[in-house]
Amino acid sequence: MENLGQVTLITLNLFGRSIEVNPTTFIMTWIVMGLILGFGLIAGRQLKTIPGKLQNIFELLFEFIEDITLNSLGHKDGKRYVPFIFTLFIFVLVSNWIGVFPNIGKFIGSIIALVHSLIGSDGVEFAFKGLTNLQFTVDPNVWYAFLLNTPDLSEPTRSVNTDMALALMVFIIAHLHGIFKNGPLEYLKGYWGDIIPCRGWYLLLAPINIMLPLNIIGEISSVVSHSFRLFGNIFGGFMIITIVSSLVKFIFLPVGLLAFFGLFAGVVQAFVFTMLAITYIGQKN
Repeated sequence: MENLGQVTLITLNLFGRSIEVNPTTFIMTWIVMGLILGFGLIAGRQLKTIPGKLQNIFELLFEFIEDITLNSLGHKDGKRYVPFIFTLFIFVLVSNWIGVFPNIGKFIGSIIALVHSLIGSDGVEFAFKGLTNLQFTVDPNVWYAFLLNTPDLSEPTRSVNTDMALALMVFIIAHLHGIFKNGPLEYLKGYWGDIIPCRGWYLLLAPINIMLPLNIIGEISSVVSHSFRLFGNIFGGFMIITIVSSLVKFIFLPVGLLAFFGLFAGVVQAFVFTMLAITYIGQKN
């Protein structure tokens, strides 16, 4: 608990400048990408005409994301962005979920240790000194000791840098879509609004149009809100789970709390982030 919120940084010297980075975020991001890539390669080799349960789940999920994308962006533009939108959803979902599994392992291990203590085993010593002061010592040789020693995994989306990078990627794609879809001039006219007509000699008044800075600020704020919404929910859920788990030593950790802030909230936040990405791209049509 005393180290809660601390971040380990390393300093890199790049082109004569010192840059501080969080190695945990990089490592966990590559782990998430490796899991997605590995699972995709394995699943791709076992595709069947009549899908099994796992293939059927992923096909339903893909069709669900595809339908939303096509309905929001149109069939022509939607088809182009379906792979990106689905990949974004899967990446955010796995990133949100990866930190839950160590807590599940510790919870199961603590329950086994509690039962082991109640039946009088010498492999574990359990002492109840209050709801928030549960102490037990497990022999490292018992078969379930590895569950209690499950290493903590940090969700990449718990880092605002990851969330900001994803939001910036969506921002760039959305604006490039607007430029190629409508042309540079029509794209720029969208920042001027209708207070001063954007035609003829009125174009000379574009720099003093009050809508121009307001629209630019609005575009920047959309990136900030897109990233901080995901960061705040994932980090907040992590804090609640960690504090409660540490206080009660993972034994009386409510399953509903873990399921909500870990699994359910992870799905909801991945879906919300993806829907906002589709909305931002659609606004540039």
